[in-house]
Amino acid sequence: MKYSLWKWQRTFDKKMELFYNIQVTQINFLTRRTTLNIAVIDDVRTDLLKIKKDLLSIYQTKNIEIHIQLFDSAEHFFQVYKPGNFHLIILDIYMNGMNGMDAARKIREDDNDCDLIFITDSDAHAIESYDVHAAYYILKPYDASKLSEILTMLQTRKAQQSRYIEVISDRVPLRIPVRSILYADTYKNAVQLHTDAGLIRSYITFHELEERLKELDCFLSCCRGCLVNMDRILKTTEDGFLLDNMEAVFIRKRGSNQIKKAYLEYLFSSSANT
Repeated sequence: MKYSLWKWQRTFDKKMELFYNIQVTQINFLTRRTTLNIAVIDDVRTDLLKIKKDLLSIYQTKNIEIHIQLFDSAEHFFQVYKPGNFHLIILDIYMNGMNGMDAARKIREDDNDCDLIFITDSDAHAIESYDVHAAYYILKPYDASKLSEILTMLQTRKAQQSRYIEVISDRVPLRIPVRSILYADTYKNAVQLHTDAGLIRSYITFHELEERLKELDCFLSCCRGCLVNMDRILKTTEDGFLLDNMEAVFIRKRGSNQIKKAYLEYLFSSSANT
């Protein structure tokens, strides 16, 4: 009896710790500082000043406070860069010294959260830009209204990422931020949510989970009893997807091309809307 009580207490304490971690994840996201830190990297000064002028005008109409830093080279940028100190980084690709694509790869080694936008002269690297999870790829000369639409869409996507789902795990109600979910699968009679805060099991049916997530277009069925959060995919592999925590999710062989196509369409969907 004492052992059963001790075991129950340990399980309860573990769930409460997980509950706390999830709540902190959600609070940290929702209370993130309102000032947007933006870096613009371009070796053409007239382009730097135009982008800065457009950003100031766009965010002034949105009543959003921003702080912009201009850099005339990637090398100059990395002298001051620290992971997490910029929300948005706008890069040219064709620059003296390190090019913008190599700079983006270096940024992504330590920071998967900031948004990257390429504003450049050629579409030669458009497909390659998805390897670094670029939010958009814009060709010069660009129209300020187009940039405004893109930034509005990024803002909307960030707001959507603050959503959560509610489940009960070991009789403890949990609110789980959608952005913290990597993927979901099943184990025996339970649904498993693989999250940044840890593994969560809930005794709901997988169909019920799908119903709760059906309005969120970021979830993709990659095999029977498995949903992956496409916002957490780092890249596609031969067998499936590599997530941003370096965990692999496999997809069924039958229909694998359609699954990968659905992911690419999701990536392109925002661009198409602009």
